[in-house]
Amino acid sequence: MKSDDGWSDPKIADTLDCSRATAQRTREHFSRQRLRAIEHKKPNHISSGKLDGNAEAHLIALAYSEPPKGRARWTLHLLADSLVTPDEIDVKSVSHETVRQTLKTNYSLTTPLSG
Repeated sequence: MKSDDGWSDPKIADTLDCSRATAQRTREHFSRQRLRAIEHKKPNHISSGKLDGNAEAHLIALAYSEPPKGRARWTLHLLADSLVTPDEIDVKSVSHETVRQTLKTNYSLTTPLSG
């Protein structure tokens, strides 16, 4: 580590383009754990992959389609409920948060929507 070479936490943070707190935390963790600190790093986020490609495609097509009768637009909850209904999609349940994250990744805000 650069701290062994006399580098300060702010200098390390600036060089690595991270926060000073991250540089300090990493240095302290490494000084306590040594090589074990980098060998067994836990991932920050584990994605469950709730929707496969077919379900994602169906969700995106559904989001671009006309909303149900009596609705001005699709809501996340309405999309989640509608996604579970079709027989060709093998999804037992899906949360509105999964719908939000999927659409955030795949949905184009520049393409006009219905409604």
